[in-house]
Amino acid sequence: MPTLETTLRDLETLTGMTLPADTLDLLLDWVKGEIKELDPKTGTLKIELNDTNRPDLWTVEGIARQLRGGNSPSGRPWDRIFAGKESDPSPVIRIHPSVLAVRPVIGGFIARGPALGEEGLAQLIQTQERLSELYGRKRADVAVGIYPLKSFRFPLLYEAVAPDSVSFVPLGLDLPLSLRSILDHHPKGRAYKNLLSSRDTYPILRDDDGTVLSFPPIINARNIGEVSSPDAELFVEATGIDPGRVTLVINILAANLFDRGFTLTPVTVEESGKTTLYPCLEGPQILVPADLPGRVTGEDIDPDVFCRKLLDYGYVSVEVRKDGYHVQAPFYRDDILHPVDCVEDFLIARGYDSFVPSLPSSFTIGKEASTREPEELVRRLMSGLGFQEILSNILTSMEKDTKDLGRPSDRTVEIDNPVSRQFGVVRSTLLSFLLSSESQSSRFPYPHRLFEVGEVLEKTSGTMTDVNEKMLFSGLLSHPQASLSELAGMVFEVLRYMGHEPSLSPLEASPYITGRSGSLRTAKNSSPVGEIGEVHPEWLERWGIRMPTVLFEIDLSKIYPDFYGKKE
Repeated sequence: MPTLETTLRDLETLTGMTLPADTLDLLLDWVKGEIKELDPKTGTLKIELNDTNRPDLWTVEGIARQLRGGNSPSGRPWDRIFAGKESDPSPVIRIHPSVLAVRPVIGGFIARGPALGEEGLAQLIQTQERLSELYGRKRADVAVGIYPLKSFRFPLLYEAVAPDSVSFVPLGLDLPLSLRSILDHHPKGRAYKNLLSSRDTYPILRDDDGTVLSFPPIINARNIGEVSSPDAELFVEATGIDPGRVTLVINILAANLFDRGFTLTPVTVEESGKTTLYPCLEGPQILVPADLPGRVTGEDIDPDVFCRKLLDYGYVSVEVRKDGYHVQAPFYRDDILHPVDCVEDFLIARGYDSFVPSLPSSFTIGKEASTREPEELVRRLMSGLGFQEILSNILTSMEKDTKDLGRPSDRTVEIDNPVSRQFGVVRSTLLSFLLSSESQSSRFPYPHRLFEVGEVLEKTSGTMTDVNEKMLFSGLLSHPQASLSELAGMVFEVLRYMGHEPSLSPLEASPYITGRSGSLRTAKNSSPVGEIGEVHPEWLERWGIRMPTVLFEIDLSKIYPDFYGKKE
């Protein structure tokens, strides 16, 4: 979870409140946080946040803003965030078409105010790093650049150039380097080289004179991009892949600097005839059904109380209409995805301790679901025989589920539009996972005894909609003298304990040795309930297994039809 480091003095200045430690700990419930460390001598404060879906709270300014809620000393000030008039022309960043295939999005704003000071600079840098590293996924999605405004002139040009065509002095060095050399030799270049190394061109940001401001998302230019505590006029920009993420980061930084006394000048981004103004002060809007607060809380919620508490929590507006509550969140939040999110904020603002305790109306004792009884029986029996249980993923690859066992794929259930081929199908067997575990266990003493119990899916016809869920029970035995007869003796005893008299019939199937494998049958079942066999050396070599290995797999759905809804 994110941990924020600041000082108690800075937090009190931003909130306009005196915050004794016990009071602060209670107030931090509003941000789902808690004091992790507070040094009474230096005032150093560490706050651990227990929620990661609000990057605006990953900053001391954001925490202070939330603690103030709708009770800011200056009221609701967002209509005064911009300096000047709306009709005033704004500085411009022009996006060249060359950069669209590399890193297409950029936004920014200008901030003018008091000198940053040491605390303000430290928090600005901490915010820059946290938003770029965590929310921006190590700068892959979003990276932030901050510059003293005195160093350059608008308009700016955001373009892509050949790696060796531009050189400048990066932060931390004294000599100019080409863009390619920065990736190879600068510490930041080496750290983030993977973001650009596959590209033929690299993005740069220049001013009206052609001077390089930065090489996004890697490093700023030293003479232009080095911010110090006396600076009072700043230019803030963010580049990335996703417009929504870039906009949110710009909005958070704008709100933070405004809370520190800065006034802002928006920046217009021009691209192919289209213009976008940053920051964007329109927060997310959502309709909360009129009965939802009552359904969630189990109480009768007064509409006036619901509206007032959301406004106290910092919402911009809440209107009661016939179809429910029309709610608008502040522009620095994008976590309002469902009406219940607003109800949660209402409860946080009201206080969870406001619920009236009540005793349960009925007394119940928890117990294991009856459908789990066969699985637990298998676990006890196999553990008693010296087997160790493994737990594998429900999703796997087509190759691992079929080709690596020498089996057809006509019954395998595939995932529509999977994230990767590695998790492209639902497993139809547990055998591949046992073999995979054994292939990684060669350095451990033999014998190896492994088993697993779990669900699988298989198609019952040619369409993906007709599938059958089965509960399988599989095991593996591996050591220098492992044989079919040894493992069959153990499996037969397990089946007898379950009330079935087992037998074997011939089976020819991969990955088993012909004549050393069979179908498992019982007197109570007309069709086979499973299979068992010694793995063929060809398949052992394919899996990288050095010892003789025997496998079995049993369909518990056939052994216990009453538990799993299957009858013969």
